[in-house]
Amino acid sequence: MEYEGLTQDDLANVRALNRRWLRLRQNDARCGAPLADKQVEHLAAAPFLLFSFQEQDQRLWQALLRADGQQDLLTRTATSSAELRALQAAGLAFLWELVRRNPYAARVVSGAPLSWCEQLASLTLVRLLESTADGIVLESRFDDESSLYRRLLQRGSSARQETRVFAQIGALQAMLTSATLVPYRRFPAAACGMPQPAEQVADKV
Repeated sequence: MEYEGLTQDDLANVRALNRRWLRLRQNDARCGAPLADKQVEHLAAAPFLLFSFQEQDQRLWQALLRADGQQDLLTRTATSSAELRALQAAGLAFLWELVRRNPYAARVVSGAPLSWCEQLASLTLVRLLESTADGIVLESRFDDESSLYRRLLQRGSSARQETRVFAQIGALQAMLTSATLVPYRRFPAAACGMPQPAEQVADKV
């Protein structure tokens, strides 16, 4: 079965979100030496989101999306700035639209399990954003101390196109193959706007 890939518009949105994430990270002293502007542009072009919404954490999202909400689960720290919350809202809105239009592409850019994608697709955008409006679920996709992240940071921002593409694709492959497996349980059809072929994506990614 063939799956629709990422469009140029999708990649442009991923790049814009990554760029904003990297700019915000530049202001955090814990993240090491800041990248030069050109390095930011190179790394932002990675074909996946450099940040995560904790997509693998089923309990977190089930609690957040309960009718009564669980806002105490959200991180409220000094980093929970208006800019970070704005990025979180923009990123979730992008993925919400993408999972409804092309769940395969959504899983590629986020490494999310199919159940999480269906969960998003079953919500209205307003409900999704209200559930996360008061705090932060957004976090770095890779452990900052891991060799994978250090390699991505150094080589994925290289001036040499071949070097950075190799590093970025390697990180993408690691993201898609090493993510914690989440047991799949299809949501009720009436609550899910996902097209039928999406059921088989779990075996492809």
